[in-house]
Amino acid sequence: MQKDENIIENDQQGLHEALEGLPGWAHELTERDEKFWLEQRSSIWSRISAVENQRAQRAPILAFALTAAIMAMCGWLLERPLIVPPPSAVYTDPDHELLLEVERMVQIDGPLALEPAGLLAAEMVQDLPARNYPVRKKEASDEN
Repeated sequence: MQKDENIIENDQQGLHEALEGLPGWAHELTERDEKFWLEQRSSIWSRISAVENQRAQRAPILAFALTAAIMAMCGWLLERPLIVPPPSAVYTDPDHELLLEVERMVQIDGPLALEPAGLLAAEMVQDLPARNYPVRKKEASDEN
């Protein structure tokens, strides 16, 4: 505890001395001539321009690095073989294929034997009840 009190006392004494000397330092700083302040301004502006020049020099390097990285990635993508799934990996639904074939046959005015299947397909597409469809009877071959 004694150690902490000594540290606090030393800090207070240092602060007290700094505050007592503050008016003298302020007066000394205000007494400086214009030449000193001009040198200060030029020093500050030279440091600012040096930082800006460093940034300007980094921009082309970053652009070049980014361009090189993009070109390397494009080259890697072009040399990579395309991965195409084997034909056996593609799933085909046999029921869907059958419905598509029936629809093709109905659209090309196929045989009359497929007409009920066409009506059934149309019913499924339009969600209409089956009794609304007219039933076509087969023509007798001797009526011509």
